[in-house]
Amino acid sequence: MTTPTALNGADLFSAAAQRIVDYLNGHTPLTDWSVSRVAGGEQVHLHVHDEGMLHVGRRVPWDDTFCIRMSKGAARVVPDALADPDYSDHPDAGVIRAYAGIPILDDEGHTFGTLCGVGTEPLHRSDDLDAELVELMGDLLSSQLRMSRIADRERRAAELAEALAQTDGLTGLVNRRGWDLLVQDAQERVTAYGDPVAVAVIDLDGLKTVNDTQGHTAGDELLRRAAATLASTASRSDRVARYGGDEFAILSNNVPLADLDSHFARFVDTLTAEGIRASSGHAAASAGDIGVVDAFGHADAAMYRTKLVRRA
Repeated sequence: MTTPTALNGADLFSAAAQRIVDYLNGHTPLTDWSVSRVAGGEQVHLHVHDEGMLHVGRRVPWDDTFCIRMSKGAARVVPDALADPDYSDHPDAGVIRAYAGIPILDDEGHTFGTLCGVGTEPLHRSDDLDAELVELMGDLLSSQLRMSRIADRERRAAELAEALAQTDGLTGLVNRRGWDLLVQDAQERVTAYGDPVAVAVIDLDGLKTVNDTQGHTAGDELLRRAAATLASTASRSDRVARYGGDEFAILSNNVPLADLDSHFARFVDTLTAEGIRASSGHAAASAGDIGVVDAFGHADAAMYRTKLVRRA
C-alpha cells in the first residue's frame, strides 16, 4: 500500500492563479492581468498572462501603485483613470487608462497581494467589465491561498525537519544536502507566493593559516566557534548551514530588501566580537528574475569581492 502524497499547496495556488489570469485575459477587455504579492513595501507580480505591461518579477514600490489606492477604498473597477478623481493624478494614469483590482487575503486575514488588470485604452462603459466577476475571482484566490497555506504547513514541517536533520559532523549545522533541501523549499515559496527570501555566504578569513601554523585541531575549533556564533545570532527566520570547508551559508525569510544589509551585518559583527575574521556577501531572490540558487551565486561573488578588498 502506497503512502498518500501530501498536497502541495504552492503548486495548487500557482495553478489556480494562472487559470484565473488566463481566463480574465480572454473574457474581459483589459489586456493584462496579474496576481501579485505585496511585501516589504513592494508589489511584485507573480502570475501573469503572457508578458505585456505586467510581467513576472516586475517590482514597484507599493505606495506608487494603483492597487494601494484601490485597497484604501478607491474604485475597484476604473473605466478611465484620467476621469476618476482617485486615480487621475497618478503618474501612470495616461498609460494605464483602465484598471480593475481586488485584494487577496491570506490565511490570517491580512493583505497578501492583489488580483489586478490594466488596459491602455479606456472602457467605453462602466459595465464593459463585470465587477462581480472580478470580486468572485479575487474571493476564490483568497480561499485557495488560505487552503494552500494550510495544506503546506504540515508538509513543509516534515520537509524542514528532514532538512534540519542533515547535519555536519564537525559543527552540528545543516550540511550541504540539508541546505539543498532548504533552497528547494524556498524556491517553491518564491515562485508560488513571492515570499521574501535572501541568502548570505560567509567565508572565514585565515583558516588555512591557522591549520598551517597551529594544526588542524585548532582549525576545527575555529570552525566550531564560528558555527556556534552564527547559530546563536540567527533568528527564527534564519537557517544557517556549513556549505563546505570554511564557507557558511544563511537563508533568511521575510526580511525586507531595505533591511538586508543590517540583517546580515549582525552575523559578521558577532563573529568579529568573538575574534573571528570573516568576509560576507548577500543577495535576495526574486520571483521570475533571480532564483534562490542564482541569489546564492550572487552572494558568493559579493563575498569574494569583499575578501579581495580586505586583502588589498
